[in-house]
Formats: sequence, C-alpha cells, structure tokens
Amino acid sequence: MRPGAAAVAGFALFLAGFALFLAGCGGSSHTATTVTSTLPAETKTVTKTVAPPPPPGPKTSIENNGTYIVNKDIAAGTYRTDGGRNACYWARLRSFNTNDVIDNNVGDGQQVVQILPTDAAFMTRSCGKWQKID
Repeated sequence: MRPGAAAVAGFALFLAGFALFLAGCGGSSHTATTVTSTLPAETKTVTKTVAPPPPPGPKTSIENNGTYIVNKDIAAGTYRTDGGRNACYWARLRSFNTNDVIDNNVGDGQQVVQILPTDAAFMTRSCGKWQKID
C-alpha cells in the first residue's frame, strides 16, 4: 500500500470510529418510570327522609281519677271496672264543664259504661281501673 493511501485509510478508520463514538454518546439514556394510581370508587350520597312514628293513639284503659278527653286521651267504647273501695262515680260529659252531664252513676261494685265517640269527655272518681272491653 502506498504511504499516502495508508494515511487516507487510517484517517477514514479514525472518522468511522469517531462517528460510532458520537452515536453512542448522543443517544437518549432516560429511564422510564411508570406510576399507577388507583382512584377511590365514586361515592354517592342518598338522602332518605324517615317520618317519625305516629303519636300513640288514645288509651284503652283508665287507671286514675280524672277527666279524660274522648278520642284523644281515651278511645270511645264500652269500659268496665270492678269498682273502687268507696262509691264509684263516673260521668259522660257533653263538654269540658263537669256539670254538662250526658249520663252518670254512683255505685259500689262492678260498673259498665259505653263512652260514645260524640262524648267530649269522661270523668271518673274512686272507681279503680277501667278497661275497654269492646
């Protein structure tokens, strides 16, 4: 090989090596990072209106002396008592005036009274416990 040709061939080899060197250095060497996220499930709010329980209805027993409003304090119907120790007094009332009597009785022993839905009130004294029987 001629001395000038060898120098050209050596220079060409040098350029090829240098080109390979540059190709190796100039490339991207980034590391890829993968991030996985889990999102919470969608939350749905449901509003439910709950009605309060109805108020208790009128009682079907009378335990103490007093004047009771018919269809509010006590239910209309037929009531019975075994009577109290003294004379039992009861009255069906047309109004809340204790003198506005529809029917009444004083007696010893068992008493039975029919309280109508149209009565305003029922008054009892010394009769003990009344129990609705129908």
